[in-house]
Amino acid sequence: MRFSPNARPNVMAREEKEARIKAFIANHMDAHRASGVGAGITAYRLLALSAESPVACAVRDLMPDLSAAGIQVEALLLRRSGTVKLDGADCRFVTDLRLLDAHEQLVLDRATAWIGDCMRRDPLKRDAYELYSDSPVTAGHAARSFAQIWRAAGPCGSLASSERKWTGLRQATLFDPSLLAGAEALASPVPLPFRH
Repeated sequence: MRFSPNARPNVMAREEKEARIKAFIANHMDAHRASGVGAGITAYRLLALSAESPVACAVRDLMPDLSAAGIQVEALLLRRSGTVKLDGADCRFVTDLRLLDAHEQLVLDRATAWIGDCMRRDPLKRDAYELYSDSPVTAGHAARSFAQIWRAAGPCGSLASSERKWTGLRQATLFDPSLLAGAEALASPVPLPFRH
C-alpha cells in the first residue's frame, strides 16, 4: 500500500485514521522484517497528545507485533490518561504546555515518518492534518526534534521504573524552544540592538 505525501487535511473518522496509521506501520514493519535487521536496533519514536490519540492507539494495538519484530517504542506524551497506557513502550511525560503547538509525529526510520495535526487541536476532528512521508529531510527533522525533547524530558519523566504521581507543571525553563530541529536557522547571527 503506497501512501502519498499529500499534506491537505483529510476528512475521515477516527477508526479510518487509526486503520490508515496501522497499515502504514504494518507496511514498515514487514519491510523491517524482510531486511533482516536485528532485534533491538530499530526504535519507533512517538510524540502524541495522550495515549488516547489515534496514532498512539494504533501503536498500542500493534505493540505485540512490534515486540515480536524486535522494534522498541519510545513515546513522549503531553497528557496522562488514567485508563489507557502504552504498555511495552518507554514512555515519558512532558508537562511543558508550549509543546501543545508541536505536531504529533511518529518516526519509523531515517526516511519514514507520519506527521499529524497540532496538539492544540482535537486529534479526533475529522479534518485533522496528517502527512505520510518517505522524505529523509522530513523524517530527519522529526527525529532530531524528538531526540532533543526526549533528552529535555529526562529519565525522571520515564514510567519505565515505576508509576509516578502527578506533581504539577515542571519549571518553565525545562524546555527551550531552540531545541527544536531547524531552530538554528532562525537564530540571528548578529545581535539586534535593544529598544528601551
